[in-house]
Amino acid sequence: MKILIEITPEHYDGLLETCEVSSLEYAILKNGVVTRPQEDELDRRKIVIWCDVGQAARLLAAAERFDPVAAAQIAKDIELAREL
Repeated sequence: MKILIEITPEHYDGLLETCEVSSLEYAILKNGVVTRPQEDELDRRKIVIWCDVGQAARLLAAAERFDPVAAAQIAKDIELAREL
């Protein structure tokens, strides 16, 4: 199963800074893509990361250690994918 993780640039940057460059978490984060909001959207840009369940779990574990807000969003995205 694939999971789409959406994270704000601020939380993305924070997680990226806490991961070792040689870690799998860093590689997963670096595969993220910046999206721009549509004209009718009020939200700011986001980073989207398409990953498998194991990768999402690794990102969640890293976020739980360093960024509770990012961890909550990642957990929500994982749960949404499970519901489909």
